[in-house]
Amino acid sequence: MAPALRSRPEADGRPGPEADGRPGPEPCRPSRSASRSASRSASRSASRSASRSAALARHEIRAARTLPALCAAALATTVCAVPAMAGPDLDPAAAAVLLHIAAALTALGVAFTLDDPAGATTTVCPTPWWLRRTLRLAAVLPVLAAFWGLDLLLVRHALPPELRAALPAGDLSVEALALMLLALTLGLLGLRLTEGQGGGPVAAAGLLVLVVAVTSLPQEATFFTTPEDTTHWDSAADRWRLTAVACLSAAALLLPCAPGRRR
Repeated sequence: MAPALRSRPEADGRPGPEADGRPGPEPCRPSRSASRSASRSASRSASRSASRSAALARHEIRAARTLPALCAAALATTVCAVPAMAGPDLDPAAAAVLLHIAAALTALGVAFTLDDPAGATTTVCPTPWWLRRTLRLAAVLPVLAAFWGLDLLLVRHALPPELRAALPAGDLSVEALALMLLALTLGLLGLRLTEGQGGGPVAAAGLLVLVVAVTSLPQEATFFTTPEDTTHWDSAADRWRLTAVACLSAAALLLPCAPGRRR
């Protein structure tokens, strides 16, 4: 029968390190220089990623079509400024009509924001579409919001002091937001139909047709009314809120979609 194998220390007649209470050899650990090298590599990678993101943001903001939006917003502000210069003799019904017109004009500018004349050369891009479009919208929407605030101030200034509280600025702002979201949704649909190059004209035409169609609705289903008609005004405000939610949901679904391509 073969003898049992013995460990090397026992075979040599010397006790192992554990036998006399001494600790065994420590496991290998990475050196400090290796840890510093990994940290430097991670920081360089993060720095390169941040620089690429900044370059993308600059490019997309420059590529955003801000001129149509600015022209539309300036035209809306001019419409609101003319009565303000004439003095505080406007009534709330006329003020509401002016702000209806200003909201529709501002929304027309949003329709052209995502158009890209060079879209055919940038269809293959590692950056997701939702990020590129969000950056372009971020370059335009704050400016349009500032113009809309100026429109509200001008129209409010054109009202007599005792009637200024009767202007429902909150409901009118929801209406303007809903029209802008509607224009954005139509613009995204237009990009799908025109291979990313002509969404603005499609959205502008669709928005004008919808606005004209809405104005021809009966009073019980209208979207545009005056503050004096409190019953229909509250119903119209609810319709604008539902429209804003629906358009926001549709735009969120269309934002990541690439432009359509011919087969």
